Amino acid sequence: MSEAREPQPDLVRLKPGEWDPFIRSSLGPQLVVAGPGGGKTEFLAMRACSLLEAGVPPRQLVVLSFSRRSAADLEQRIASQLAPNVPPARATTFHSLGFRILEHLGALVFGWKSMPALLTGPEQVTFVGELLRSEAASDWPDHLRLLLHNRSFSEEVTDFLLRCTERGLKSTDVLLLADSRPDWTALPAFMDRYKEALKDAHRIDYSSLQGLAIDALNSHHAASFLSEVSHVLVDEYQDTTISQVAFLKALATSTGNITVAADPYQSVFSFRGADLTNVATFPEKFLGTKTLVLDHSFRVPEKILRAAERLTLGDLPGSAGKVAPSGPGGRVDVFGFDQHTHEAEWIAGEIHRTHLSEGVPFRNMAVLLRTKQRVLPELSRALQRRNIPHNKPNLLLNDQAGVKFIRDIT
Repeated sequence: MSEAREPQPDLVRLKPGEWDPFIRSSLGPQLVVAGPGGGKTEFLAMRACSLLEAGVPPRQLVVLSFSRRSAADLEQRIASQLAPNVPPARATTFHSLGFRILEHLGALVFGWKSMPALLTGPEQVTFVGELLRSEAASDWPDHLRLLLHNRSFSEEVTDFLLRCTERGLKSTDVLLLADSRPDWTALPAFMDRYKEALKDAHRIDYSSLQGLAIDALNSHHAASFLSEVSHVLVDEYQDTTISQVAFLKALATSTGNITVAADPYQSVFSFRGADLTNVATFPEKFLGTKTLVLDHSFRVPEKILRAAERLTLGDLPGSAGKVAPSGPGGRVDVFGFDQHTHEAEWIAGEIHRTHLSEGVPFRNMAVLLRTKQRVLPELSRALQRRNIPHNKPNLLLNDQAGVKFIRDIT
């Protein structure tokens, strides 16, 4: 049983009909917390609409999400609720906004004559690999020297560099940590050489892009840029990294008007540096925060919601607590399989049976997978054998229909 929560003076639990005054509240930081289907994104979209209809220029409203797809969805939600004569706001990602900030301030802050080239993920691995191959083997621990020419090792080191930047760790921090991690002894010096190599090549990677954007926002050159930021709205805040929180703090520093939506239980990017404690510590970082808990789920019925609660061990820091279900009913079944093929065949069979016996359209059914690589190809084949329409896995270029046609006739 979870421990009783201590009362928080700036925490308000809201039922669906009680949102409006807080949506229209225009000043200060807000933390919107909700369980599954609680309406976090909808609250954020309604808040954006309220600000735009109150006269906030779209260029002064920063709306952030974590992927291009989710940003496009949020942007569409906002546009669909606006009055016809109100111009919509643009939603974007952290990296896209960071790049735009560097385009605007890079020359002033860093003296750039042109914007550095941004390395893609594979390009960064190649860049790190080339640098590793030029390393003196004597600088590395004995058991790692033979790996300096290995592609997989380049990927591991690249990931290490990304995680360090996301957590705000510099080479001096890693040097201290290396006292208890002998296999890290060569990494601090390599981090410095990598940083210099990027500078010499006039390139940046995705993690250094975020750090440079923070430096730019914290410089005196950013005053005019920040004066144009009236409000900041952030979806899926539970997946932010330490670096992204510093980015938001710098972005909202002039007005303090920031609204974030989060559910700690939906944090799925810890492997990419997301820090779950960011939700619980938001009021410490943004003083004067009003925490709003949306305590009603619009889409999850009681049995499914309670099953989800039983799977969680107590309350995560910053979570919404007990949430009211959308209504009675729902069903949760658990099945075990010894092979991915058997699992895929069973799922496809259940989809086919449900469509035929219960009349549920295929478009109203979805399959959630933890990873695409293991199950998705088998599942796609199982669905294809039953002529069930579905979004197929991304094909290799060589397997695309147009390429296959040319390949087959040559």
